[in-house]
Amino acid sequence: MPQHKHSTSLYFYSLIILSITLLPLQVLKADSSQPSPGNYCPAPGILLIAAEDLSSSLDLVMRSRAALARGDLSEMVNTLNATGAILQQATSRGAGARTALLIDSVIMARPNDSNEQLLTWFPLLQSALLILPDDYAQNAASEAVGHAEEILQGDRKGDVLVELKKARHALSCDGLNLPLQAALVGQSRLFFKMQHRSKPVSTKDYDKIIESLRNAITFVLGHSKNAIQ
Repeated sequence: MPQHKHSTSLYFYSLIILSITLLPLQVLKADSSQPSPGNYCPAPGILLIAAEDLSSSLDLVMRSRAALARGDLSEMVNTLNATGAILQQATSRGAGARTALLIDSVIMARPNDSNEQLLTWFPLLQSALLILPDDYAQNAASEAVGHAEEILQGDRKGDVLVELKKARHALSCDGLNLPLQAALVGQSRLFFKMQHRSKPVSTKDYDKIIESLRNAITFVLGHSKNAIQ
C-alpha cells in the first residue's frame, strides 16, 4: 500500500513538471499565430488587379527608356509621367491598402494642421476600419488609431505619429508595398531630373525602377496562383 501511494505521487508529480515545461511552448505557439505587421495582403483576386497595374507600369517604363535611346524626349517624359499615375492607383488596391492611405493622409497633414483639425479625420478613419474583417490586424490598427485620437484630445500621453504609423503598418503588405514605393520614388526622382535637366538622363537611371517593379510583380504573381483570372 505505501508503495502504491508512492507511485501515485510520482505520477502526479511528473504530470505537474510536464505541464510547467509545456506551458511556455503553448504560449509561444499562440503568439506565433498572430500575424506580424506588414503582412496584411489583399486577396489573390485583388492582387491580380494590382498585377495589371504593375505590368502596365513596367511596359510604360520600358517605352520611356526606349524613347530616350532613340532621342524622342517628348515620349520619354510623357510615358514616364503616365507610369506614376498607374503606380499610385496600384497602391490603393484592397481595403487594407485604401485604409492605410487614409492614415497616411493624416500623417502628411500633421506638420500643418492643429490637433482640432486632425481630429476631424478620425470619424472617416474609424468608418474605414469598420469595413475591414474583424481580425488581429484590424484590431491592432483600430487600437493604434484610438490611441492617436486620445493623444490629440489630451487624454493620453504619447506620439501621434508613432501610433498612426503603427496603424498604417498593421494594414500594409510589405511584400508588395515596399518595392511599389521604391518604384514610385525612383519614378518621381527621374521625372524631376527630366523636367529640370540638371544632369543628362541615361538608360541606367531606369534600372532601380525596373528592378522594383519586377520584384513587385514577382510577389503578386507568387501569391495569386489560385485566383480566378
